[in-house]
Amino acid sequence: MSKNKLLPLVAGLALTVVAGSASADWSFNNRYQSSNVATDQGVTATATAYYIANSSGNAFVAKTDKVSATNTKLTFNGTSGLGVSSAGESGSPNHAMDNTARTDMILFSFSGLVELDYVSLGWTSNSSGSSTSTSRDADFSVLRFTGLDLPTNKDKTPYTIVGKTWETLMAEGWELVSNVDGKDAKKYAVNGQDNTKVEDKVSSWWIVSAFNTGFGGNSGLSGGNDFFKLASLSGTVHERPTTEVPEPTSLALLGLAALGLVATRRRIQRKA
Repeated sequence: MSKNKLLPLVAGLALTVVAGSASADWSFNNRYQSSNVATDQGVTATATAYYIANSSGNAFVAKTDKVSATNTKLTFNGTSGLGVSSAGESGSPNHAMDNTARTDMILFSFSGLVELDYVSLGWTSNSSGSSTSTSRDADFSVLRFTGLDLPTNKDKTPYTIVGKTWETLMAEGWELVSNVDGKDAKKYAVNGQDNTKVEDKVSSWWIVSAFNTGFGGNSGLSGGNDFFKLASLSGTVHERPTTEVPEPTSLALLGLAALGLVATRRRIQRKA
């Protein structure tokens, strides 16, 4: 067997790995006070609203500021998408996601492993004639949990982000993926899609938040006065990696395959 004939075999193995992923879109832009879930490719995304009080000023989270869900709910705005009404705020544009007094955020819990690639905004303060202001835009932050499973509480209660500072959440495995310079109601790349990707970032738990400097990686974005509604998420569904230990028979077969590759390589070297 020549070296050129070995290449298709290697390529075939790579394609087998890639075949375990599929593109998906989770749309929240056609709901009317009905549901906070969306499903595609067999994976369901469940949205939950939270906020962090901006005690140190607009779009800034101090180390002592904690995540809260008190008097907080998702708002459903037809084709415009999801918003957040936090701490009892009401009226336009405060029923959108914003960071005027609190940093509104939505946690998306996926039933599978997802590489979040795009966030689509259905409305921003600059996309409505009555709400347009030169001091407003729609910058937002994207966060993810880096582990395959959420931390287990000692008292066996369900894991929650409520009552925790961003510093605590980072210690538990959360990280900032990107801060996005949003202005209009459109689709934004959030995971390096517009540049060369260094690595795939996947998770079953993602947070889309109004921009906040306290998450880090500010990228020169201005603080405060961000208003938007989230219409949909797009990404790639990945198979959950297996951690099973191969059976003895499987190990034996792998060993035989390795010996076969070694023998083939030696024959190629003798013929070269």
